[in-house]
Amino acid sequence: MRPMPPAVAVTVRSEAQPVMNQNRGTCLPDSSASLSLERARAHVASLQHELFAVEQVLLDDRALTRALSGRRWVYVGGRPSINAVQRALVEAAGGEFVHHTGTIDDDSRAEGFEALLSGAYRVLCPLDLIDPDSLFALRRLCARHRAPWSALRSSSVTSFIAGVLRARPAQPRGVVAASRFCLRQG
Repeated sequence: MRPMPPAVAVTVRSEAQPVMNQNRGTCLPDSSASLSLERARAHVASLQHELFAVEQVLLDDRALTRALSGRRWVYVGGRPSINAVQRALVEAAGGEFVHHTGTIDDDSRAEGFEALLSGAYRVLCPLDLIDPDSLFALRRLCARHRAPWSALRSSSVTSFIAGVLRARPAQPRGVVAASRFCLRQG
């Protein structure tokens, strides 16, 4: 096991140590400790990936411009103040930033969202500000229209940059896949 840097060190009990079960007053192994450890490791890995992406942008000032330029990015959810920064980044690089509020679980909003998917290079969705029903609808609509999408750890600019740099073309540029589904009846 690799040691974690001091800034992100997490203190976790050994799984073998018995822990007092609060509900029954018995001494049982804590199975939630291993789950918590896995979540902490996944979170640290995600933060490391985002840090690497920002370092890459700082070392190569054209990396973000190359990734954003000439592409239509659909962003679902987020915070208004941060969305303005993301929009400025994309537009300064020559790309198009399209924002949707994030609530797409009813039919009228789903129709509006479907219109945004046309020509989208990638749909980005921060997981910290979307309800489960809208996330399910987003995934279903993206699959129906063959629009590639990426889940972001949070609505931060750092997560946005990491998501943009992680995005790979699903098909050759300029080729738009036809939908397999009837737009009228799904």
